[in-house]
Amino acid sequence: MPNSPKFRLIALLIAVASLFAALPAVAQATLVFSRNPLNPVVFKANDNGSGVQRIGPGFSPKISPDGETIVFFRNGNGKKQKPELMAVATAGGPVRKLADNWQDNFVFAWSPDSQSVAVLLGPELGKQKLTTINVISGAQRTVASGYFNGVSFSPENPSELVYGRAPSENYPPKTNVFRASLSDGATVQLTKDNRSEAPLWGPNGKVVFVKLVGEKQRKYGPKNELYMISPTGTGTRRLTNTKVDPLTVGLSPTDWSTSGNQLLTEYGGQDTSYAVAVDPKTGAERALTKEREVGFIGTALSSDGSTVLGWLGGFEPGPNKKVVSIPYKGGKPRVLVTNAAEPDWSR
Repeated sequence: MPNSPKFRLIALLIAVASLFAALPAVAQATLVFSRNPLNPVVFKANDNGSGVQRIGPGFSPKISPDGETIVFFRNGNGKKQKPELMAVATAGGPVRKLADNWQDNFVFAWSPDSQSVAVLLGPELGKQKLTTINVISGAQRTVASGYFNGVSFSPENPSELVYGRAPSENYPPKTNVFRASLSDGATVQLTKDNRSEAPLWGPNGKVVFVKLVGEKQRKYGPKNELYMISPTGTGTRRLTNTKVDPLTVGLSPTDWSTSGNQLLTEYGGQDTSYAVAVDPKTGAERALTKEREVGFIGTALSSDGSTVLGWLGGFEPGPNKKVVSIPYKGGKPRVLVTNAAEPDWSR
């Protein structure tokens, strides 16, 4: 009968099934990584490691926040072998060269609108140029020249960025943090202590950076401590108090979550690199794995801060590396791709 309980239950199940069928499919994020460090090749896959596809020769791939563009580095062709910055659409298509004379893949940032990247261009020795490049048109703009140690865009404004710069190559470097506006060309010096570097711009007006401290007490040079500052240069406060061994340097910031409640950092030094979660409010530190020399190297956070991406097997070139994800709160690594390193994702 049409009004029987059984009939009404069947009708309800059909309605629910129709509702789910009408909902749009959830787009899966993209994972990028490299393989074979002696002759590196860039690959892409789904963020769970499935559907691996080869992109081409290169290393250190970086995917845009919207997941639509992949940039990576490769050694150039010809006798001079000038390093090149390459780009390709995630959906496929031709690989395009964005720039020659690329230097230092550790100084890199995507703009929040996925339209531009900030990289270093110039000679291998001597002053280099911090340059923004539009990944669609290839248009370049020089932000500053000197010796750089970090760059990061504002997560809310693609025309604002911060960077660390020193006037010379002397060690310890006399570095300071600067903020630059691409809209009007103005530059503001945020620190003046000659020992601040590697800024990472987070949400809600937070900038975390490294301050070099303790050089007089330490035998082999200063250690890193994390500090916070506003983009206007006010409200500086110390975040961490890290015990740093003589042959290591300490923490450097890697990535923020969208909320600003999770901060991923990397502890580094001689034969050492491993990921550390830092509480942005208290400065409390927690290593994500027990291993040190061949531990977990963290490269990115998911936007919600729940998951850390990275690789196992250490930073030295060699086999047996694995791209994995680990819960930010701690837990067992989940292997996404074997024989792979240098991952990034758009999750």
